Parts: sequence; C-alpha cells; structure tokens
Amino acid sequence: MISLRLPAIILALVMPLAACTGDAGQLITLADASEARKFVKPAGSRDSIVNSTPRGTLDSRELSQRVLLRPRPPKIIAPDFASLPDALTYAARSATGDAERVRGARWTEAAQIGLLFGSPEGKAYLTGKQGRALVRGEPMESCPILDVALASTDDLASDGAMRSCLNKAAAMPGCGCRLIARGDYLLAKRDEFAYAIGVGTTVIDPSRNTAMTYASEERIVEGRPGARHIWLLDVKGPVGLLQVEPDGRAAMTINATGTKYTGVHKADGFRRGRIARRAYMTDDAGRNLVVLVGYEDTEFKDNRAQLSAWNPYGSPVLKKAEAK
Repeated sequence: MISLRLPAIILALVMPLAACTGDAGQLITLADASEARKFVKPAGSRDSIVNSTPRGTLDSRELSQRVLLRPRPPKIIAPDFASLPDALTYAARSATGDAERVRGARWTEAAQIGLLFGSPEGKAYLTGKQGRALVRGEPMESCPILDVALASTDDLASDGAMRSCLNKAAAMPGCGCRLIARGDYLLAKRDEFAYAIGVGTTVIDPSRNTAMTYASEERIVEGRPGARHIWLLDVKGPVGLLQVEPDGRAAMTINATGTKYTGVHKADGFRRGRIARRAYMTDDAGRNLVVLVGYEDTEFKDNRAQLSAWNPYGSPVLKKAEAK
C-alpha cells in the first residue's frame, strides 16, 4: 500500500513562488526543444496565416465582451477530414444572428465562461477581432486537444482550427474534433466550458513506496504553443516545477534540492476543462518518479494501481526521431 509520507526530496524548505515564477523557463532544460512559434498554419488552411498563439493575460475590453449561450446548441463534430466540409457548412448556418431568437438563448459576459477566461486558448479566442474559432477533441474525456484559430473571417478560423485539431486527432484512435465556439456564439452547453482554476497533482516515488498530493497551477510557456509549466504547491509555496512539451517529453525540478528528472508524459483527456496527464521520469541516479496531474479524486481511487504503475508507455528516454 502506498503511504502518504512526504518523500525526502521534498521535505526541505521550499522557495517563495514570487522568487521563481519569472525564471520558470530556466529551471528545466530540454534538449532539442521545439523552437518558439508565434503562428500555426494548419494543413490545408485557406488563410495565409492562422494565428493561434496562447495568451496568459487579457485586458478589460476583452473581458467585457459578451457571447451567446443556447440551452441546446448544435453539436458540430468532424470525426475525420472527409466529414469536415459538412461540419463547416453546418457551423456557418448555426452561428448566425438567427441564434439569438432561439428560446432560452442569452448573452453572457465572457468573464463568466470558465474555459474562455481561464485557459490560454480561451484567452487567445477572446482577443480575436475578426474571425475566431475554438475546437476541442471529441470525446473530450479521452481526446486531449484544444485548438484556437484567429483569422480574417469566422469561416477561415473555423476551417483552420478544425484542421489543426484533426491533424492531431489522426494519431489518437477514436478521436474527432468538435467546434465549441465560433465568433460570438458558443456551440456547447455552459457546463462544457467549465475550467478548474487549480488541480491536484500526485507525486509517486516507487522506490520509497510513497505518494504525496499537492495543489498545482498550470501556466503557458510564452511563445511555445502546447508547452506548459505546472507548479506543484504546498502550504509554504512551490515544491517543484513540471514542464511538459507537445512532443511528449517531460522534465521536473525539485525546488529544495535542485534534483532534476526527465522522461515522458501522456495526456488522457479533459477533466473540468483541464487536461489530465501522467508523467514518468527518472533522475541521474536512476530513481523513478510518477507524476499524475488533474485526475479527479474518485478516478484516482478507482484506478490507483493502474495510474501508479511505472510507465506503461515504454522507455522514459525519447530518441531524437521520436521527439521531432
């Protein structure tokens, strides 16, 4: 049985959050990391550039805008590229001024929509001045994709975001893509835009048979779409920093000791608007560490043995060819 004693590597005094957040990118170095990109051009996009840069902050004007919620919004889903034209046609018909006349439809402040206000992709969506679209993997519980596109029109943004999502979904069996927001119109129910401000993270040390759960805070890595910093926090402040890359690599630094772990991570899908992921890493001494981010308490209890088991995905060291 796994005890709840704190691993020795985390017992020392931790650093204040304010002292290290600004240097987050310096705590972890991943060789051959993807170069910073400001723009993403999904395959087949009809627009010259589709801007989908995640955002960390919003101004008051962006937060004061309103979006239209409907009690029974249409489900606009493309399971593959062959179905994309029909999905885009349906989207163009569904997100129009006629939607305002649907019974129960109401305009709502964007700041009240968790996913738009809290997630980097949602924030980027709110910065759109012309065309914009937000797409999520479908089903969301097992398809960890969230793509935003800004373009000159809603049609172009919808096309770009859906194609970007479908490119990723092609490597995920059983996954398609759903358009959840377009222009000023939300195309999913309000509860599907939930976004947990903070999530729990469990750190498991198999060699010591110990586990500890922390609060955690996820932040974007500026200029690196898909890369994230996840701070692990206890009552005194940050305990460690986990960095995950879109190519599957992961690294972690323990603040008190400076111990560094490297390995891989896998995303399982959305839980309350946040992606749940598992990281499997090893330090220079060969000690393994399992880090579970964002799983619900009941899910962890029901699947504890499976989630706590050491790396079911293979070697924690990725070859360069696999990391590209």
